[in-house]
Amino acid sequence: MAARPRSLSSASSCILIDVIDIDDDPQDVFEDVVIDLTGDHLSHSLLRDGEVALDRLQARGQTFSPGDVIEVHGAHLGSYSVDFLQVKVIAETRSREPILRGLPLVRTTSLLGKLHMKKNEVCLLQFVERTADDNFPNRPIFLDIRPETNIEKRTLIITNAPYPEHSFSSLKDRIGERTRRQGRAERSGLLACRWRLTVYFARKGRQMRPVEEALESLLAADVPDVQYRVPDEALQNRWHGVYAKGGSWNGGRHAHVDLEAVPREPRTRGHGQKYTFFDAFSSAGGVSRGAQGAGFKVQYAVDNSPEVWDTYRMNFPNATLYRTCIHGFLEQTTRNHVRVDCLHLSPPCQYFSPAHTHDSVHDADNISALFGCGELVKKTRPRIITLEQTFGITHNRHLPYFRALISQMTQYGYSDRKRLVVVAASPGHRLPPFPEATHSETGGGGRKPFTTISQAISGIPRERGLHNVRGVRHFRPPRAPFNSHKLAGTVTTGFSAPPPVCGE
Repeated sequence: MAARPRSLSSASSCILIDVIDIDDDPQDVFEDVVIDLTGDHLSHSLLRDGEVALDRLQARGQTFSPGDVIEVHGAHLGSYSVDFLQVKVIAETRSREPILRGLPLVRTTSLLGKLHMKKNEVCLLQFVERTADDNFPNRPIFLDIRPETNIEKRTLIITNAPYPEHSFSSLKDRIGERTRRQGRAERSGLLACRWRLTVYFARKGRQMRPVEEALESLLAADVPDVQYRVPDEALQNRWHGVYAKGGSWNGGRHAHVDLEAVPREPRTRGHGQKYTFFDAFSSAGGVSRGAQGAGFKVQYAVDNSPEVWDTYRMNFPNATLYRTCIHGFLEQTTRNHVRVDCLHLSPPCQYFSPAHTHDSVHDADNISALFGCGELVKKTRPRIITLEQTFGITHNRHLPYFRALISQMTQYGYSDRKRLVVVAASPGHRLPPFPEATHSETGGGGRKPFTTISQAISGIPRERGLHNVRGVRHFRPPRAPFNSHKLAGTVTTGFSAPPPVCGE
């Protein structure tokens, strides 16, 4: 799938001039992660053929049972270094060797900036094979650890409460000041898990390659111990301030709820009630048009390009358009209460595009726009965020920017899911899945075929003034006939138009 072409807008888009062919494999979105299933330390099932489950195991002067969390050393899954194992089963093999089998956990300090680095905060790591076979459910890969290796039992709290609640630093009365003074927190202190990282893979022979990744904050249903559980509605209201099921727009007025009220039974959506939408880096309003067609109330937009303002205003006269950059919007609305249900972000892609082959005077502005996204999230506090960027931001030289972008959302508790776009859900909301594919190259399996160039433009009448086919120039020597029964190529950067300065 190619990065989609977009209209001229220094604040929101790639510039449409040169056509450049780029091998854009969706796998480029992810880091180079490959799992070799030939290893004996990985398993799709809790028990293999011939194995027996044990109630407990005595090893290294300790007693291990299912449910324990152990610290491990030297274990890896994909590109991640595993720090802990949540034991799901103790298996005895046919050769009567004991195995501790479970789900891996990693310290947030090992996630390369995707989560803020907090001492003794950990993240559950799941590698899941994605298959279309309904008889083969999506199950995580289990990791095997032999008890003769260097392992130690640890204490883990699973919670959906926001940091620092139930963290090591907040429970100093339980662990003792002596432990803190001696600096043994990392070696023996309490661990807290609030996040789950799931990497979905598709099988290629005996290997699996990533197709999707989801970094999710835990929900109330994920927390087994009630003392560490917070109702999802409480987290939603704590973050949003105002929360109305069915959408914040209620037929010309904003819906308001009592934050202290107990949850009520689900009700039907009111007449005229809609979810509100904020289009950041909106350009002329392509995303806004799609959101409106999907039933959203397009309420706000911001773009810094004067050439798109009139077009956007004509298409969306009832939306509030901020004619400035993101930082200008934040300054203008310092005293304003701005809340939306869905925020869409399309920050400038030029600097991160593979077509960006030389430095530009606009690089600093485009990078600055990317780092303004976090403050916009904090200002608007949406339930759902959608973000679109060029796949080039996931290439090795730009990975620090991509991880920082993800961190701007996870620092506020947003769960995120990424392929070629990123979808994020606010605290207390379940992360929605990506929609099923509607088109394919062949059109098989109940899907529609991709729209070709001919199908897209063949309906334009020849007599239209802007469709002068007789006036086109001919190449000398003549070129081969153009095949219009194929997909359009990717249109990317190649022209350097000066962007407007923020505030002008």
